[in-house]
Amino acid sequence: MKRIVTIILCLVLLLSGCGTTKSDQNKSEQKNKVPETVSVKDYDGRNIGEHKKRNEEFLKKHKAEAEKMYKAYAKDVFGKDVKVTRTYSTTESGPELQSVEGITVIGTVEYEVPFQFYLNFEDSDEGLVISAKTENQGNEIRGGVSAMLFKRYKPELEAARGKFKEEVESNGYYAMNKKLEKQQEYSGATDEYINLLAGSTIGIDDFKNNFKPIMDLQGEEFNQKMDKLIKKYPSIQKQMSTDFIAYYKDKKRKGVNNYGWNLQGPTNKTMKNIPGEVRMHLIKDSVSPVEFDENGRLKSTISDNTIAGGLWDERKDQ
Repeated sequence: MKRIVTIILCLVLLLSGCGTTKSDQNKSEQKNKVPETVSVKDYDGRNIGEHKKRNEEFLKKHKAEAEKMYKAYAKDVFGKDVKVTRTYSTTESGPELQSVEGITVIGTVEYEVPFQFYLNFEDSDEGLVISAKTENQGNEIRGGVSAMLFKRYKPELEAARGKFKEEVESNGYYAMNKKLEKQQEYSGATDEYINLLAGSTIGIDDFKNNFKPIMDLQGEEFNQKMDKLIKKYPSIQKQMSTDFIAYYKDKKRKGVNNYGWNLQGPTNKTMKNIPGEVRMHLIKDSVSPVEFDENGRLKSTISDNTIAGGLWDERKDQ
């Protein structure tokens, strides 16, 4: 009898070992299907998120709940509806090397200036809970602050975007396609050729008490009240970061560098009217769907050509 039990146990171990090997092989095959680089012109975003270790069973069980919580969060904090663009599972290493199962939900808030934000949820004894990156959830709500800054400086931003677009398109550069733009993990306001990101200094309570009530105001009334908030929270303007982004193919690196330097001249007049940090990026059309930069944007496989915007008067004699 003892020998029979031993044989059965050995068979169970062997079978479980074979199952694990097959599962690992399937994961490896799935990972190998993810392209190393993609084109920003035609990529459909299918493999974004593959940089996370998936748990499809957990996702299937909690996806509806996570998306419901996500939409409720947007309604509570911003007073707006949100369109979910992507939901995927994550497995992270927690304290004491324990695995923590979670879900990431990404979407676009239907505001006058549409903005993106994402929330992370994780499993706990109390069920699915928001896993905020910052204690006051400043990181999670900065998309709303970004959109309000975009609205406040829209004439200046649109003038600069229009000039940038005109210049780069006449020289064979182009923007990221809309579908891909909306699927990257970016918490800010986006439009063709432009991303705006505010600092994460405003907490959720301050936002709901001071920013949310004026979101839907228009014209000079909005501008005046927003100016008061900028004085009250000066860091949001100081940390405001505006990126003008264009891509290219079949151009030599040296030529792109020279073009980037010269691009400062014709765009200077409009760019210098934008507060905060202004940068122009000329990026080779080859980005990785499995890597993101520090702001959650798709990462280029090569270093991009980055030029300061609005500083041509100071730099033209260098």
